[in-house]
Amino acid sequence: MDKLKPIFDQLFAQKVPKEMLKKSHYELFAKMANTTDLDVVLPAKEQLRNLFGKIGNPFSSKIGVHPDFEDLLETESRNQYICSVFLDISGSTKLGLKFPLSTVRFYKNAILRSAIEIFQVFDGHIHRLQGDAVFAYFGHKDMQKSDAIINALNAASVMQSYNKYTLSEFFKENGLEPLRIRIGIDIGDEHQVLWSAYGLDLTTEVTSTSIHTDLAAKLQGQAPRNSIVIGENVYSYMDLPEEFIKTKSVTRNGELEEEKYILYDTNLKVYYQMRIFDWERYLNSFSFLPKEQSTKFKSPDDFEIICEVSEDLQNITPYQSNSRAIQKGSVIAFKLILKNSLKKLKPSRIEWKVINRGKEASESESGLTFYMENYKNKYVCQQSTAYNGHHYMECLFYDEQERLIGKDKFGIYVNDETNAMKELGINEQIELINK
Repeated sequence: MDKLKPIFDQLFAQKVPKEMLKKSHYELFAKMANTTDLDVVLPAKEQLRNLFGKIGNPFSSKIGVHPDFEDLLETESRNQYICSVFLDISGSTKLGLKFPLSTVRFYKNAILRSAIEIFQVFDGHIHRLQGDAVFAYFGHKDMQKSDAIINALNAASVMQSYNKYTLSEFFKENGLEPLRIRIGIDIGDEHQVLWSAYGLDLTTEVTSTSIHTDLAAKLQGQAPRNSIVIGENVYSYMDLPEEFIKTKSVTRNGELEEEKYILYDTNLKVYYQMRIFDWERYLNSFSFLPKEQSTKFKSPDDFEIICEVSEDLQNITPYQSNSRAIQKGSVIAFKLILKNSLKKLKPSRIEWKVINRGKEASESESGLTFYMENYKNKYVCQQSTAYNGHHYMECLFYDEQERLIGKDKFGIYVNDETNAMKELGINEQIELINK
C-alpha cells in the first residue's frame, strides 16, 4: 500500500489544524505539520480519483436527497435501482480520554469527512450521517448497476485500507485501541426499490424503500471488525470469484459453524445469503497498487501493465484495473511497460496468460486458463471479452537463464447487465399482472 499511504495521510492531516497535528502524539503527522507536505497542489481526494481512473467531477458533493430525485413531489414515488452502503465507525469515543473536547471534535470530524470523501471519490452519494455512521448510495439513472456495485466495493475497500494504514497507526501511537470499521453493502433492482418522501410538511425526507436498503445496515451488523459483508445480489450479479468472498464462520459450543444467511425464514420461505468480502486480497488485484511479490522486479515500480479498451470497435479509452465493467464483445489491449534498470536489461521471454473465472467461463470449451501463444515475446497482447465476471490477464517475463524475474495480473470486470437479482418479498408488477 506504499502508493496509497501518503495519500491517506494527507487525507486525514489536511482536515486538522497544523498546531493540533504537532500535538497529535503521532510522529508522522507532527513532521507533516512542520513541512509543506500538506500544501500540495492536488488535494488527496483528486489524487485518489486520478489513481483509480475516475474522470471528471464526483457525481455528488451534497448530503440528503439523491440527485436523481430532487424533483420528486411529496405525492409521487418512483422505482429505480440503488446500491446501499452502511458504514459504522466504533472506537472513537476513547479519544476523549486522551485529548480535550475541542481536539476530539476535530479528530472525529476528520475521520467522518475522510469517509465521506472516499465515498465521493467513487461517485457515491452521502444520504445520511448517523452519529459515527455513514449511509451512502451508489448508482444513478445514467450508471450501469454493475458499475454502481464496483464503485461501492472499491470505496469500501479503500476505506478499510485507510483505517488500517493511517487511522490505526495514529490511534496506536496515542496508546488507544484502533478504530473498528464495519461495512455492509447490498443492491436492489429497479422494481425492488421505491423512492418517495417520508415525513410531514417541512420535515420530510426523500429516501428509498427497499429490503435491500434495510439489509445494508443488517449486513454491517454481521460484519466482523474491520471487514465488509455483502448481500447475495452483490456477489451473484457480479459473479464474484471465490478469491474475493468467503463464508462467515462463528464458534458455538466450541465448534466452528458457517453462517451463510442474513435472512432465513422458513415460514415466509425467504432465504438470502451473505458473504465476507476480502478487501485486502481484492486490492491486490489492482495492477497499479504495490503488493507483496517474490520476483526480482516488482510492479508497479519496475514495470507496469496498462490497458486500453474499445467497446464499439472504434473509440479507444484507457482502462484502470477494476474501475468499471466492460461490455462483452469489447477489444482490450494490454501493454507491458518497463521502467528503470529493466529498460536496459529487457526480458528474454514474455508470456501472456488469460485467467477467466465465473459460471459462463467455466462452461466454455476454451477453458478457464490459457496462454496467448500468438503474443509470446510481445510487449502488447490483445484479447476480446466474452464472459461475465472478474478476470485476469497475467504477464510473466524471464531472463536469459529462463528464470522468472517479474509477473503481475491485471484485473478486469465484464458484465452485460443480464444477471438476475434475487426476488425477496412481493413483486407488485407480478401481482398487477395476476389480477
